[in-house]
Amino acid sequence: MELDFPDWFREGQSTGWDTCGDNFWMTGETEDGAPVLVSYDTLIGQWQRYDLDTADARNPWCGNLTVTEDAFWILINEQTSWEDASSGKFLENLGHYILWGSREDGEMRCTRIPFEGSSSNNETSSMSLLGLDREKALLTTPETCYLIDPKLSVLDQPNVSDLGGLPRFRVNDQLYLMTEEGAAPLDLETFQLGQAFELNASHVYSSNDGHFLYDKQNRLIEVNPATGNETERFDWMDVALSYSSMGSPFGLENSKGELFYITSNGLVKVSPAMVPVKKVLTLACFGDTGAESYEYFQQAGAPPYSMSLKLRDSIIRFNNSDPEYRIEIQPLLYNNESERDRLLIELATSEDIDILDTSFLPDGALDAGLLADMLPMIDADETISREDFIPSLLQAMMKHGGLYEYTDKFTLVTLLARPEMFPGRESWTVNQIEELIAQHPEYAPLWQSMNREMIVTVVSWAATAEFIDWENACCSFDSRAFQDWLRLLKELLDDKSPQDEEKLMAFCYDFASDAGFSSRYPFQSDYAVAGFPSTEGTGSFLLKLGSSAGESRSTVGQNTRIGIMASSKHQEGAWRFVRTLMMSESEEDQSISFGIPASRERFERVIDSSLSNNGEFQGLAMFNADDAQRLREQVYGATKLIHTDKQILLVMQSEINAFLDGQKSAEEAAKQIQSRLSLYLAEQYS
Repeated sequence: MELDFPDWFREGQSTGWDTCGDNFWMTGETEDGAPVLVSYDTLIGQWQRYDLDTADARNPWCGNLTVTEDAFWILINEQTSWEDASSGKFLENLGHYILWGSREDGEMRCTRIPFEGSSSNNETSSMSLLGLDREKALLTTPETCYLIDPKLSVLDQPNVSDLGGLPRFRVNDQLYLMTEEGAAPLDLETFQLGQAFELNASHVYSSNDGHFLYDKQNRLIEVNPATGNETERFDWMDVALSYSSMGSPFGLENSKGELFYITSNGLVKVSPAMVPVKKVLTLACFGDTGAESYEYFQQAGAPPYSMSLKLRDSIIRFNNSDPEYRIEIQPLLYNNESERDRLLIELATSEDIDILDTSFLPDGALDAGLLADMLPMIDADETISREDFIPSLLQAMMKHGGLYEYTDKFTLVTLLARPEMFPGRESWTVNQIEELIAQHPEYAPLWQSMNREMIVTVVSWAATAEFIDWENACCSFDSRAFQDWLRLLKELLDDKSPQDEEKLMAFCYDFASDAGFSSRYPFQSDYAVAGFPSTEGTGSFLLKLGSSAGESRSTVGQNTRIGIMASSKHQEGAWRFVRTLMMSESEEDQSISFGIPASRERFERVIDSSLSNNGEFQGLAMFNADDAQRLREQVYGATKLIHTDKQILLVMQSEINAFLDGQKSAEEAAKQIQSRLSLYLAEQYS
């Protein structure tokens, strides 16, 4: 259940949090920008407002908040306003204040911390505040710890570390601080930490019902402080309202056993009665235990598998809405490619998995027949149809006339040019480009924002779309057109023009993200989407985001690719989940930089959203109506899909580099690619 913030509290502006008893406290701003402290009584469901008297503090920002039984302490920081910073005006001698308030009668006292110098002074550059009771608090600076009273009189200078800067929570009346050793109780009289209780957790919640509560692999775990025994309370994906509201760094279990945690829009309440009991659909997700980041995320309590935010969000939406099923995740862990391939072989005979997350599998990894065709499911569904998808992207997802794997996000690989030099698609040939280079020595031929390795990779990607017939598993790299590509590539890479010269062309391997400012920047003016030369249509090629594990991408976020297992006994329920993924929106669908959605309606909405956030940087428009039109033309006009099969790319890159290094002619390199890949395609794709 989501409990909205009061109308007078600005959403997304909460800056500090604390709990005391059954009350949840936070600082933030009112709708008119004034600092405010609010509390929520979780037993009676009532908000209370405390307008903060910040004295003469300039643009006050509330930092550390501590609430005790009868008082509250807030560290106030002065700051330059956003409006002033945008115009280059910055306040000098920024200071810090301590705001003390009485919970009984509302009395407040806000006093500037009397250290000399500006906020860059060592003593004031980084501070923390920890209230102990009505009369005492610990104020810690990089150099000293002070025990102060509400008037900022220094009572003592105890020799303790920065206690106010540590994450904290309460279990009943006991305050705990999260140290490297775990959760340690704090003695409010001696300021000493007791023996730490080992908790390997990123989020630990306060409890007024006597528990330790923390997140572990998307589950809320309850710990008995006396015995250390752990009990799973619930899976966050069964109770959250969306991914953005799934868990929080700060929450409270009240004395009735109800959990409250903060989101950008308000508080979310979860009671034991809200956890649903449904039949299970098993979703298998892969996890690479050999990845460098694996151990780090495991230590932080993350799940052992990889998953996009969009997929998490769809699981939550489905678990909250479907009357019959809930998703349960089964990790498929591997340490290397051989173990991954073994898992894929075992999947062919598995009857325990209903849905497979294929997002981190390389192209061509799945055997034919492993996944079910979803086109008949779309055609039989009254709530969705083929017309709901962008035609070019739906076609790009299809294989042998069926839709076996849904892909949520795409981008485009293309070639950009100066608009006044671009002769149009019909004349955009390798020969024409070479003539332009010769006729305009005032322009550097290529904007080299990428190194040679990446440029060769981009050209290889494009070649898999242009010179391979995937339906018939054959290729045409021995054509004159491909040899012309090689010749042009060598000419572009051999150019040694100064980087400060104006540019004629630029490779773009992520037009979803680059449409707008990043495409204007190489030319310091407008741009034309020229596409690759000597090709039909737009000359741009579709690329599935994240379609190959570890492949370089500049687009923010991750893609989702998913399929229904042909062996699933619950295909109807599995289809309802995939449909939820297809039709739902997430926070990533607010900017085109996250990728091009396969859904036509979502694509148009994300274009509108990106336009509404348009602005300028360095005198160049970020994303305007012309960018939107160019992007639409490419998305609706592109017809060919890039494949990122690792073996194919290795063959191409090897031969292309041999040509660029002068070891082979263009004709020899093209023939070698044709020979090697013809055999590989016949073996792997026919």
